[in-house]
Amino acid sequence: MEKLKSRKFWMAIVTAGLVIANNRLGLNIPEESIMSIAGVVVAYILGQSHVDAKKAE
Repeated sequence: MEKLKSRKFWMAIVTAGLVIANNRLGLNIPEESIMSIAGVVVAYILGQSHVDAKKAE
C-alpha cells in the first residue's frame, strides 16, 4: 500500500501512460518530446531515490 503513495511510482506510471497513449491513440506528440519528458522523469526518479537513500542512513 505504501507504493501507491510514492511520487516516484506515480511519475513512472504517468510517463508510461503518456508513451502508450501517444503510440496507441495517435496523440501526434513528437518522439523527441516524449523522450525528453521520459528523460526528465528518469532523472527525477534517480535523484529522489538518492535523497531517500541518504535519509535512510
